[in-house]
Amino acid sequence: MDAYKVSAISIALAVLILLSGFFSAAETAFTGFSAVKMKTYARTRRRAALVLKLNKNYGDVLTTLLICNNIVNITATSLATVLFSGLFGGGGATLSTVVMTVLVLVFGEVSPKTVAKEFPEEFAMLAAPATRLCMCACSPLCKLFALWKRALGKIFGFGKKNKKMTEEEFGVIVADVAAEGVLPGEEETIITNALRYGRTPVSAIMVPAENITYIDKNADVGEIIEIFGESNYSRVPVSCGGLQGICGILYRADFYEMLIGGRSNILPCLKPVFYCKPTDNIGRLLKTMQGARRHLAIVADGSRVVGLITAEDIVAQLVGEMQDRYDAVPEKPRFCSPRPQGE
Repeated sequence: MDAYKVSAISIALAVLILLSGFFSAAETAFTGFSAVKMKTYARTRRRAALVLKLNKNYGDVLTTLLICNNIVNITATSLATVLFSGLFGGGGATLSTVVMTVLVLVFGEVSPKTVAKEFPEEFAMLAAPATRLCMCACSPLCKLFALWKRALGKIFGFGKKNKKMTEEEFGVIVADVAAEGVLPGEEETIITNALRYGRTPVSAIMVPAENITYIDKNADVGEIIEIFGESNYSRVPVSCGGLQGICGILYRADFYEMLIGGRSNILPCLKPVFYCKPTDNIGRLLKTMQGARRHLAIVADGSRVVGLITAEDIVAQLVGEMQDRYDAVPEKPRFCSPRPQGE
């Protein structure tokens, strides 16, 4: 074999190994880039937008890169066999296998994939134009393999059901995104709270019965003023006979409006009692309370009052503590007893 052929084949081998490395790195980059980061880059970089566009047909992208990678590897192996057979005779084929295995592994697989794994977004943007060109060239083969995939699906029964992301998987994604610094801590907390929101029962966040402040229907006006004055309550349960006999809810605004009008009987000012169960889901309860235009619910287990919950308590499970929560109580719960007889 003359020197010209040796040089031409050697240059062709070098180019093919570089292409093998490129396709391997592109495969790793398109598989491992962060969609959140790429969407952020897409606001200012056109290639990032192209990556997202290509990724919508991820199956075709992966098929194209695998086809191209196999083509260049097989071609490189064939040329190497010709080269080494021409240079070393009968033992050239064995030597070609050894050399090409090492070269393809080091420069066509391990090294490029390692780099692409460290910088997946950057390499995906770098490889996007060439990948789009290869997809156009390999379009007939991609369609052929798509038909083959459908045939395999019918044979082995996969691809019939849409796999939905589980709550645990979504939680892992949120944690990963937050770890990358893309998601602020407050937003991560809200999303994490939202995941638990649907599983939280009323009993987990209600104010227990022993901590409820309430007033008797015949309580002295001065005591009621004291209750509203020293607490952050906007509404207080009214009893017709102890905690188990709640007969209405007194709103602070209605109470003071009553006083301004020169009245002292709180019964006409009471709002109806809204009841719920300790096992109720707080998400569904909030929707029910919104529909009924109620801000406070008495939690009852059968006929026994076991607690109290407000809309603010429920919302606080998502966004944190709120100023108007019922359980911003004084050091000790209290109740206004009825006025002594004869006053």
